[in-house]
Amino acid sequence: MILVSIDFQERLCPHISGIDEILFNSRKLIKSFNVLGFPVISTEQVKLGRTVDEIAEVLESEPIQKVSFSCCGSEEFVRKLQSFGEKYCVLIGIETHICVLQTALDLLDMGYDVSVAVDCTGSRREIDKEVALRRMEKKGVDLTTWETIVYEILRTAEHDKFKDILGIVKEKR
Repeated sequence: MILVSIDFQERLCPHISGIDEILFNSRKLIKSFNVLGFPVISTEQVKLGRTVDEIAEVLESEPIQKVSFSCCGSEEFVRKLQSFGEKYCVLIGIETHICVLQTALDLLDMGYDVSVAVDCTGSRREIDKEVALRRMEKKGVDLTTWETIVYEILRTAEHDKFKDILGIVKEKR
């Protein structure tokens, strides 16, 4: 399982509907993947500034720069993704109806299983997000939430990382 964090950048975040909640949830999901030992790949769209501090400080590797809206348009991204040998990706990021949507559809075409953590994605306008989510679901993308993903990984309160994850779940702003 690979988490793909898409374009949480300085120039775009302030314009995204519900961005504070999106960043809070995304930060928790990234931290959870780090604790559980799953890879996280992040991207930055050129000309939109650097990744916002809330996300950058929990990433364990530098973001991949891209010019295409789909992450799959970046050879570096595809190379890194394939290096993990996994076929299941969870997507988070902005904007839902542009970069997240195009990445999800391209990953499906490449044979990946794709989930989108809906509470970790956003667009400037809610209608754009809603329509994009419907399109993705119709094409076979699994729509879920960050906490659902984490508890599905854990499967039991006896998981050796359960207490660590519970601490992340209970974090307050």
